[in-house]
Amino acid sequence: MARFLTFSLLCVLALCLASTPFWSVGSVDSEESEQRKFTLVFNVNNGGYIDVCGCKHKEVRQGSLTRRASFLRQFRATGRELLLVDAGSAFFAIGKRMKKEERAEAIRKAELIVESYNRMGYQAMSVGPFDLAAGVEVTKDLEKRAKFPFLSANLYDKNTGKRFFKPHTVINVGGVRVGLIGLTLSSMSRPFLAKVGSHVQARDPMKSLRTSIDELKKDENAVDLVFVLAHTKEETNFKIAETFPDIHVLVDPYIQYGSHHTWIKDHEWVQRRAETVFLRGDGQGARLGLLDIEVFDANKPLVSTSDLYDLEDKIEADEATSEDRTLLTKFQSFNPFDFTRLSLEPHHLTDPGIDQLVEQWKKNIDLAGVAELEDQLPRKKDYLTVTGCQKCHEKQHDWWLKTKHAHALASLERTGDHQRFDCIGCHTLGYGEAFLNTTKVGQFANVQCESCHGTNPQHAQDPKKHTYRKITKQQCLQCHNKEQTLKDFRFSQARKQVACPKS
Repeated sequence: MARFLTFSLLCVLALCLASTPFWSVGSVDSEESEQRKFTLVFNVNNGGYIDVCGCKHKEVRQGSLTRRASFLRQFRATGRELLLVDAGSAFFAIGKRMKKEERAEAIRKAELIVESYNRMGYQAMSVGPFDLAAGVEVTKDLEKRAKFPFLSANLYDKNTGKRFFKPHTVINVGGVRVGLIGLTLSSMSRPFLAKVGSHVQARDPMKSLRTSIDELKKDENAVDLVFVLAHTKEETNFKIAETFPDIHVLVDPYIQYGSHHTWIKDHEWVQRRAETVFLRGDGQGARLGLLDIEVFDANKPLVSTSDLYDLEDKIEADEATSEDRTLLTKFQSFNPFDFTRLSLEPHHLTDPGIDQLVEQWKKNIDLAGVAELEDQLPRKKDYLTVTGCQKCHEKQHDWWLKTKHAHALASLERTGDHQRFDCIGCHTLGYGEAFLNTTKVGQFANVQCESCHGTNPQHAQDPKKHTYRKITKQQCLQCHNKEQTLKDFRFSQARKQVACPKS
């Protein structure tokens, strides 16, 4: 049990994500020095979304390609090894017929998604049924643009008997060889297949899966873990998990009775089916799933540390049954993981490179000609910080010092959460744009003037011409929303507590 005890979790606090954290802490002993670890980051059912999710009734809407890219850049800055995948149906609207007059624009948007994925560093994608909505040849053209493979072990050309896409791929991450297998829904309707291509055949996913698993495990270069991006029905995926003990992780698109679920309840994100970790996620790019994995024995399944700790607590409280004790003994030899669902809220800011890419796309400029930004943080120079503002606004500065905003980072330091990427964005200024290293916050500590007023670097030279925006409830909701704080936010009351005195 020693190795699990060092794999402890930090507690969830207000203004941090309302999800199970996966931050590993503790000293590393000789046994742990040989461990291999990485983080699986996945999404599914993006459905052609490039902007925030489609729920207009929400005060704060999640998602967008640019926030996703910003988060991934921040996350990589923590030093983690990432396995970044899309589990299918990324490019086109889900459950809707593609109208002839909308086809060209839909394909153009899919090209933007592919190029954005290239720049985010995606490593693989499963082919979902709605990735084929414009025809299989269009999907193959999209793959030519991608720097990552499209996977489908069971999608065949009836005329040639060959697969349209690679069935699987192997990715080395964190010292672990992960085999990724893609599956495509085999029960697509005849009218839909007629649009996809008359020569397209989706074969039995179970048989195709068996072939891929055997190939991944057959020689001295066999993989350590097997992950399946199974864009098939829930009932099929349940059967897969129960039939193939070789599978460590299965990402399920939550298709019931032929319909996709867009929003997933908290308890549905991560479950256990037989020995397989069964994962799901929200659609429309609203939230990401993250699985932080440590591999001690590649031949063993994965176990959630929260399940492990629950069993330990029962034993310590003398409330465990014999079945609980047997299960704990079994789990002690498994490889531990922690799960986090990450909501792409506004406090993740935006990614300058993806913003530029989207702007050029809107102008109908060829994306291949849009250069990637070389400067990692091109907006850093836009931040004047509170020190710059103080020179002309001493009265407002002195007032600010009396507010909780001025001591926001200290509240994290008191609890030991000051290096958590998922908390620090709301306790500092410009995380993701002004700085990335959570150990070197420096002049960007605390909630400062520009956290609310926005950046305007030319204001200092000509204040009358370059004025700041008016504070609105929407700016506050970037951090003071229920997803973050677990409580309602009353703008009119809260504003009085932090509003600066007039000059």
